Amino acid sequence: MTTRVRRSRRAALEIDEIAFYLAEHSPPAAERFLEALERAARQLSQFPNAGAPGILPGVRRLIVGNYILSYRRRGEDVEIFAVRHARRSDARL
Repeated sequence: MTTRVRRSRRAALEIDEIAFYLAEHSPPAAERFLEALERAARQLSQFPNAGAPGILPGVRRLIVGNYILSYRRRGEDVEIFAVRHARRSDARL
């Protein structure tokens, strides 16, 4: 059984901003980033608890290259609610 993976509006905006920034500097890097996110979404759809527990209750984190996806279960779904560079102080929710 697969779980539906969705992105919050905030996560979708963060992904767009990261991809735009990467594309300005290296279009192949932007493409790799987006492909890695798709692989991560497929992984979470099969294994929703694949990421490590986060600091906040109910939150899990999945490392994708230099980025940390923060996500939580929403009923039967997985919601990615933040995508942050690992060096950001707020990345480890």
